[in-house]
Amino acid sequence: MISAQQQAELRTKYNPDGSRQRAIQLHLLDMLAEFDRICKENNIEYWLDSGTLIGAARHSGFIPWDDDLDVCILKKDVKRLKRAVEKEATSTYKIIDAGCTNNHFHRWPRFVNESIIIDREIKEADGSFSPRRENLWLDIFLQTEGTPETARKINKIYGRCFRRRYKIKNDGLVNYIIGTALYPVCILFENIYSLYRRVISGNELIHAIGSGFYSVRHKSDIFPLGEIEFENKMYPAPKDYDSYLRRIYGDYTLLPKEEDICTHNYKNIEYKKI
Repeated sequence: MISAQQQAELRTKYNPDGSRQRAIQLHLLDMLAEFDRICKENNIEYWLDSGTLIGAARHSGFIPWDDDLDVCILKKDVKRLKRAVEKEATSTYKIIDAGCTNNHFHRWPRFVNESIIIDREIKEADGSFSPRRENLWLDIFLQTEGTPETARKINKIYGRCFRRRYKIKNDGLVNYIIGTALYPVCILFENIYSLYRRVISGNELIHAIGSGFYSVRHKSDIFPLGEIEFENKMYPAPKDYDSYLRRIYGDYTLLPKEEDICTHNYKNIEYKKI
């Protein structure tokens, strides 16, 4: 936890009241409250993760320059979550995943607010920036039993199929057909592998195969879930969030150098009626 003086200085610099950054964070808080309500009413376990969890542990809220939210759920619960959101969420909220929108190319789903549109710039592999227009989001990272070593091996084929199945990479009709045909086989293999790891009671959780992330989470650090303060409200968190964060990030209590701070390059917020 940083000092009150440090927190005040960071707030003044990055997200003072009335700023666009703070406006985005307040909209995200509304999204988190709705997501939390739906999960709790449907007995779906989730927990704050990544930058959001670091923010809770170090700042008792948002990292001042952070502009999204990160949570984790177990992959086996994602279908229940989708059904619950479709049935119970207020009209502006929905879950999107690969294939249901031209703007979402990730293996993990997002909880989005369709009434808020963000214009931002995406950094390409060559260093250039491309414009992107999408709804404000909360990332939902799916966790499943497994090891990063096996995930990397499966991803050598899975990633190629995924990118062609959803036309993230367009390199000819033949490759599209092959990728589309093999994609269900990759999903089946992933599910069989996850079930095998669950049966042998592995302690390691990894991101769902295809995400491109390989950090390891330990069930013993997570369950049974505890709580942590985030922007003056308590939310689910790993029971030993300190060990959890140190395992992934090292000494998360230290502030990064200014040149290492990353954001999503938001340029504009637009509101529309639903």
